Amino acid sequence: MRLFRKAAFVATIMVMSGCSYPFGQDSETDELPKRVVYSESEVDSPASADETIMAELYVIDENNLVVPQAVPIEQADNEEKAALQYMATGEIGNGFRTPLPEGTVIENVEIKGKEAVVSVSGAFEDYAPEDEANIAAAITWTVTGFGKADRVQIELDGKRLQTMPIGGMPIAASGMQREDGINMGASYAKTGATKPLTVYFSAQNEQGPYYVPVTRRISADTKDLVSAAVAELSKGPDAGSGLASELMPGTKLVEAPTVQKGLAVLHFNDAILENNGEALLSSRVLKPLALTLAESAGIESMAIHVDGKSNVKLETGEQVPASITAPLFINQQSIVSAE
Repeated sequence: MRLFRKAAFVATIMVMSGCSYPFGQDSETDELPKRVVYSESEVDSPASADETIMAELYVIDENNLVVPQAVPIEQADNEEKAALQYMATGEIGNGFRTPLPEGTVIENVEIKGKEAVVSVSGAFEDYAPEDEANIAAAITWTVTGFGKADRVQIELDGKRLQTMPIGGMPIAASGMQREDGINMGASYAKTGATKPLTVYFSAQNEQGPYYVPVTRRISADTKDLVSAAVAELSKGPDAGSGLASELMPGTKLVEAPTVQKGLAVLHFNDAILENNGEALLSSRVLKPLALTLAESAGIESMAIHVDGKSNVKLETGEQVPASITAPLFINQQSIVSAE
């Protein structure tokens, strides 16, 4: 459950406060992510600041995984509709493609309370059955990312769908939700009563690294979602998925995490450190860990301690930040990012 509304600002680049690396620095405050607006003279934009907003679209990568990408779209009163219309054009690029069949028409997205009704027509039914779950997830996560709706219904040619039209995937009467999962791997599905937990692994294409959400099913009795999230990250992704975990093998928490006012304090064993025995923590660990805890446990910021190490530094030589916060947009380069 991400805590931040993803799109409502114009020609924007995000900086992080209360975190010296890799997302920015403010030595006096530990605040939530800030949205900072730049004029056109300061940052290149495909349209004027009055015409463009940033939105997080869920698209498909070369591994056939659903991936968030922050892109500038035309500003509109109906942001959800504008985002899906942009997705329907197929003009994604950078090694990604739209999940929507060519010729899909987005007629409307109507918000009713916390429910979004997505009305489609055209060639929406022209997809392979194996793409069905990805299409449903991409629509759901894109629409709910704006923070107005937490569940999604689909109407095709004016008729409410109870199942997806090709493979027959059921759509709950209450609508599709993020809790239904994304990029779910069967090898980690558990029997019995379960609940979802989404973690972030890394992938790479010719354009560089990016992060991919993967939903796992854990026991419904699990109370400590922070520890559960770290454990799933440590397990790593499914073999052959094209994904990697930034956590070193054997990484685990040595004591129960504490959470106070949205800040989680994590005490790791020294397996989280880079090889060679030095007390160095890879900066690549920070972002996917922060994203995972924000999505799955509602954590606003985190502090990292390593068991038995009093002076842990990043591989750059900088001190590990006292407070680390997830970025507003998952796969958008920031001018202050070290990646």
